[in-house]
Formats: sequence, C-alpha cells, structure tokens
Amino acid sequence: QVRLSNRQLAPLAWHVEMAMTSADIAASQRTAEENAKDFDTDLQQGLTSQKAAQFLERDGPNELEKQAKPTLFMLFVMQLTGFVIILLMVAAVASLVVNGTGPNRADILSYTTGK
Repeated sequence: QVRLSNRQLAPLAWHVEMAMTSADIAASQRTAEENAKDFDTDLQQGLTSQKAAQFLERDGPNELEKQAKPTLFMLFVMQLTGFVIILLMVAAVASLVVNGTGPNRADILSYTTGK
C-alpha cells in the first residue's frame, strides 16, 4: 500500500476534482439514503463487521498521519537560515575580508582594536 503525504497529494487534487462525475459528489452533499445505498449499509444498523473490515482494508484507518518531530540538528539549521542571521554572517565575512586586505593585515589584533 502506497501512502502519500499532503504535500505529494496537493498537485493531484485538481486532476481528481476535474475527473469527478455526478456519482462522485461529496457524501456530505447527498442524502443519508443515497449514502447508505452507495456504501451498501442499513441506516438503522450501520455497517456489518465484515463490511467495516473491507473498508478498513481498502481505505486504511481513519486517522491523521503524525509528522515526525524535527531533530535538534534540524532546529539548529532552521534557526541559521533566518534572514537576519544570514545578514549578520555576511556582514561578519565582509568585515574579515576588509580587515584581511587592509594596511594593518599583519597585526592580528587590528581586527578587534580597530587600529
């Protein structure tokens, strides 16, 4: 059984919507009797255990997929990709380049003292 994430399904949504026929109208827009007929069930007694097992086998459990928690490394990387952080890193590199190519490049402390 292949499971697709919502991100993978999003591009397919339009194609599925275009391929719908009048028989594919959402269950919420049909009467209870029409839905009972489509699902081959009784409104008073519901699905049989056998029919419920068939739906479970065909459609899977009725639950949302749990997304994995990001690792500490991923949280760290996501923090470093912020606009202000990148701007500060570029400024630091530019400062090092300016100091390394200036007249006092031999004095290693000139970067910290500004002399």
